Amino acid sequence: MLKNIVLPVFAVCLAVSLQAAKLTEGFEDKTVLKKWEVQGDAVISQEQKHGGNSSLFVPNGATAVFKFSPENKFGTVTMWVYDSFVNKKGKGSGPYFGLMNSEEEKAVIILSFAPQVSPTVYSDIFTAETNWYSPWSSGIQRARKAWAKFTFTFTDDKTLGVTCNEDKEDTTFPTKLEFFNKGANSIILGGGPNLGAKNETFYFDDIEIDVKDAAKEEPKK
Repeated sequence: MLKNIVLPVFAVCLAVSLQAAKLTEGFEDKTVLKKWEVQGDAVISQEQKHGGNSSLFVPNGATAVFKFSPENKFGTVTMWVYDSFVNKKGKGSGPYFGLMNSEEEKAVIILSFAPQVSPTVYSDIFTAETNWYSPWSSGIQRARKAWAKFTFTFTDDKTLGVTCNEDKEDTTFPTKLEFFNKGANSIILGGGPNLGAKNETFYFDDIEIDVKDAAKEEPKK
């Protein structure tokens, strides 16, 4: 459950001039992928759409990364995800989506068929030093041939959480926060490995990014 966190007041001054950025993307312009780092066959598609006439389709074996800042920032990222809900059992893992920082460490929601999690529930997973850790159940039920709204909240180095459809379901990443506490500078969307859930099709639409620089401590005067 996401909760408001009250931090103690220290005898330091915080910089009040923070650089903020708000970005939105609805994938209505077919040239928008020039701003993304795409590997594989990710395309703008009209097969499924949330708010307009098209969305981003990331098939098996493909990834799409949008770098919204050279440096890590804190804030929120919201995206709508369409889940085809094809496979209720399988091997390996399927599509994933979430955050990546400047060191290419990731915190993502993933479709996993690992024995310790249910394939009808999304899992969450970290990476560190490019190695994937074991998935954990997020408790969020998969959308069944439908769109769902995911909000990633990383407002400071002590907060990392995900909500699905706002007040309907929510989760926090249960593993150690030190694996991903530096903020993020990118969104990463993956179709999963070709040996994973081959027939799963996830689409992405109406992404909103609202981030700012981390507050920096200044020396006491």
